[in-house]
Amino acid sequence: MAENVEKMPVDEDGDDVDGTEEDMDAEGNSDSDSSDSGDEDQLEQKIYELQQKVTENPYIYDLHTQLITTLRQAGELEQLRRAREKMSEIFPLSEELWLAWLRDEVPLATAEGDRPKMEKLFKQATEDYLSIPVWLEYVQYAIGGMGTEDGIQNVRAVFEKSITAAGLHTSQGANIWEAYREFENAVLAGLMPQPGTVPTREQEEAFAAQNKRVQNLFRRQLAVPLLDMEETLQEFEEWSGGQAESGVRQVYVKAVELLDRLRPLEAALLSAEPPRYKEYQALIEHELTHDDPARIQCVFERALQENCLHPDLWLQYTKYLVNKLRIPSLVLPVFERAVRNCPWSSQVWQGYLLAQERRGETFDTVKGTFERALTCGMASGSDYLLLWTGYCDYLRRRVDWQSDHTEQLETLRSTLQRAVDHLMEHFGTEGDPTGSLRQFWATMEGKFCKNVEKARELWNSIMTEGHGSTARMWLEYYRLERMCGDNKHCRRLLQKALNSVTDWPESITEAYINFEREEGSLELYDLAVVKCEAQLNRINERREKAAQKEAMQEEQQKNQKSVKKILKKSEKQQQNQQQQQQHKQQQHKSGIKSEVEMQAGQKRKFKEEFKTPPPPGFKGEPPPGYKGETPTKKAKEEDHGILVQHDSSKDSRTVFVSNLSYSLEEDLIKEMFIKFCVHEALKLDRELIEGRPMYVSKCEDRSATRSKPQFKFAMEIEKNKLFVKGLPFTCNKEAVTNIFSQHGKVKDVRLVTYRSGSSKGIAYVEYETEDEATQAVMKTDGLLVGEHTLSVAISNPPPRKQPEARRGEEFGRTPSLGSGKKETDQRGKVRTQVALVPRSVKRGPSSSTISADSNTTNGQQSDKSTVGMSNADFRSMLLQK
Repeated sequence: MAENVEKMPVDEDGDDVDGTEEDMDAEGNSDSDSSDSGDEDQLEQKIYELQQKVTENPYIYDLHTQLITTLRQAGELEQLRRAREKMSEIFPLSEELWLAWLRDEVPLATAEGDRPKMEKLFKQATEDYLSIPVWLEYVQYAIGGMGTEDGIQNVRAVFEKSITAAGLHTSQGANIWEAYREFENAVLAGLMPQPGTVPTREQEEAFAAQNKRVQNLFRRQLAVPLLDMEETLQEFEEWSGGQAESGVRQVYVKAVELLDRLRPLEAALLSAEPPRYKEYQALIEHELTHDDPARIQCVFERALQENCLHPDLWLQYTKYLVNKLRIPSLVLPVFERAVRNCPWSSQVWQGYLLAQERRGETFDTVKGTFERALTCGMASGSDYLLLWTGYCDYLRRRVDWQSDHTEQLETLRSTLQRAVDHLMEHFGTEGDPTGSLRQFWATMEGKFCKNVEKARELWNSIMTEGHGSTARMWLEYYRLERMCGDNKHCRRLLQKALNSVTDWPESITEAYINFEREEGSLELYDLAVVKCEAQLNRINERREKAAQKEAMQEEQQKNQKSVKKILKKSEKQQQNQQQQQQHKQQQHKSGIKSEVEMQAGQKRKFKEEFKTPPPPGFKGEPPPGYKGETPTKKAKEEDHGILVQHDSSKDSRTVFVSNLSYSLEEDLIKEMFIKFCVHEALKLDRELIEGRPMYVSKCEDRSATRSKPQFKFAMEIEKNKLFVKGLPFTCNKEAVTNIFSQHGKVKDVRLVTYRSGSSKGIAYVEYETEDEATQAVMKTDGLLVGEHTLSVAISNPPPRKQPEARRGEEFGRTPSLGSGKKETDQRGKVRTQVALVPRSVKRGPSSSTISADSNTTNGQQSDKSTVGMSNADFRSMLLQK
């Protein structure tokens, strides 16, 4: 490859014009020469490594392009040619690669013997893809050879080829037409006589013929819908010196009408980014509706230039050529290009094999194509199965069963065995999951070769690979046995299938009964009916169980979906409520804060003024920690608020409300209770108000007497009410209602909560009837709600335990001291054995306090020894006086 070296201008002294000089070593070599040598060594090493990689992996496209770029940079012409030729043998080259190759070779093809090689190279370049720039390079090179005897005719031949290939290109085809007209105009200018000379008759005839040729080119171009064709018409009228004739005008108007329909599609192409597959498909559909073969081929070629790696586009193109044009000379080259672009597509290879068979290609040609396909590295076993199937079909059609077919039959058998082994070795049973190749082989052996034993052997190998429960496979086996075998084997096969098939047993029973009806005796027919009915009964029972199980699973999944939806809705509602509460709290934050600060100030004032009272009868200095007098009733009221005395006359119209939220306003409470009387207000007990349960009870004087606890809820089994545990803590009343209302009419739902309003995950669900509650238990017990599993049962509360103090009174015992409940063991003995008598007293009385008539028993002091102490003595002892 020749390199363009630009010489630097030098002055008279030999220095560079820019005034710089290179440092020379002792041998006269510059530093730049040394660096260039190092770069060359690196390039050579890189070239060697890339050549090794290409040799090891010739089907990697990028390795070829990297090697070509490096060789072109290094200027290695011969190696560059070989690299390009090797790549073009495996892959079609893009427009950029071809233009670079052609522009490198054209300046070097100066000898007369180089033109045939360049013609061959240009032909190869124009066959890979439709490229307007490549065609222009081709015609330009052809014009350069006009000096030969047939130079002008060769140029015109190349132009006609370019017009056929690219002249219908709507957006770029005008470039070819204009180049053609410029060439013919140049020839016409050369035929004009010199000024002042009289042209001969031959010159006039040649000039007129050339003038007509240019005029015909204008007419041909104006009949094609091309962009900017209005300028072409104007140029034609200027060239002809008048308005175009009516015939040209009519053809031009039709072309413009077609162009107007194409403009939106072409505009979409121009505005889109490559590869523009969708836009090209729209253009293809438009051309297919108008059914112009030349235009359809052109638009397919345009689309393939940018979408050459789309197997579906190649299949669409070849399908049109096979079904519509049916010209083998056009079909086979397109298939060859298709397999070069998409070698991994088994469908493209299969179409290529069929096209070669239609063309009548030799066996060696078809076999060579098939062997090429096997080495292309397809993605899956199904691709190889399709390829093997297509080739075996071709071999089967080659066998002439009416004449000597030994050689063709052995070729088919060996190919089938090779196919089965290949698929099993590389893909296992997934390579041919239904054994289609062996089915085909068995049919051939049984039907054409009368080798039933081989057919049975093949079918048995298929059935042992997991197809025993499939009715379709048994019926295919039975069909072959019925066609080629005998009744004995047919009956045995059907009986075996009857006991094995699970997916469609009715088809087997029908085939079995029909077989005995047509071939068997009455006893065998009756036996077949009995066996079939018994087997169907067993299968139907299994189906019913499976259907019930599936229905329950579907219903449970449906319930879970609805529960998730309900939970999501309830969580959203809770979030909205929380946001509203936060908004309220923010609104009242300043007022609440001032009230809290006021109460805190009152507490501090109370602590400062409060004085701890001394013990009764105390005299002298106050003990440590003593601060003053006992707080008065007024001080207590200031610390804890106003003490309201109970007014029993208002009990009939008053209720006691507690556990309210601190941020709840008084007006809201009034609005809530203003429409009720006492009886209806008590029904609001435990209603959630701002996320907290509100406790509503009767107003009574609890300081005077404590009434017996009244339990609001039932204490015995309620068959229409469910007890639900395991609910998510985010479940509100609406969510629980929605979950259980799917199984009956819900009368009421009560959530069990803490005093803060947070859920305990427990609820009571009351239905209208007991049957609905029973059905709901069966369908919801164990139901998964989020990550929680529900536990649902009929409500049956355990009996309430009585308070410990009351149980002691019932058995005649005195309640224990202190307010806490004392745990007892099994014998009723109090576990807490702490003595409540002071140790000073327990040590024993002093001599002065012992009564003279104290009684002793067995040397032990009587319990009456402590009775003689007075309160003053006890106080003196306590104060250590």
